[in-house]
Amino acid sequence: MADVTMRIWRGDATGGDFENYTISQNEGEVVLDVVHRIQATEAPDLACRWNCKAGKCGSCSVEINGKPRLMCMTRMDQLPEGPVTVTPMKRSLLSATS
Repeated sequence: MADVTMRIWRGDATGGDFENYTISQNEGEVVLDVVHRIQATEAPDLACRWNCKAGKCGSCSVEINGKPRLMCMTRMDQLPEGPVTVTPMKRSLLSATS
């Protein structure tokens, strides 16, 4: 299949920036599969939370192209052409006051 560019936020609470990774996209992959391949081949220090890979636990929640999604349930072939942006979930006002 074709290559895809993943724009992944790298940083912590004090700041950070996007880092681009261009990697081949294999048939049937979800975003979590691609992130795991980036960890294995290009960025062994890339942190990624996940647990069940079945859409049950919510551990792999991120924002993909600006929308809250589960990495384990978001199919690469259903995303629009172009870079795929992956960022941590934004903190809501509700969680800030809890």
